[in-house]
Amino acid sequence: MSRIVVFLCSVVTLVGLTILFAPNIAAKKNPVSAPSGRDIYMDRCGACHGEDGKGNGPAVGALKVAPADLTSLAKRNGGKFPAEHVKKMVSEWVDIGAHGSREMPIWGDLFLPKSPAAQEIANERFKQLVAYLVSIQE
Repeated sequence: MSRIVVFLCSVVTLVGLTILFAPNIAAKKNPVSAPSGRDIYMDRCGACHGEDGKGNGPAVGALKVAPADLTSLAKRNGGKFPAEHVKKMVSEWVDIGAHGSREMPIWGDLFLPKSPAAQEIANERFKQLVAYLVSIQE
């Protein structure tokens, strides 16, 4: 009988340790990283504003109005990067035809969350994008 008790205790301990440490092992195997500001920029802005941010992206030929040179935003704003202005440009507050409609802007799923719970993620994405745009100022 004591062998059975020892065996059952061993099995319970093994199962308990597996349950305790399994989530940590899975998290280490599949780390999830947030996209960088550059990644967001290249995915959502680069086609029009260009890889270098100067407004010379591959989609320029299809546009009626040339995209802004994003490398000179601070210079055009008295040397201070206009983060709030940029936020308005990538939100529903300002209607810019090339950015899509207010209901469906090109970046709507990133910066215009549908729920309050998603707002924190959208804010972090915006901070990443702004940090990248600040880094390319001339």
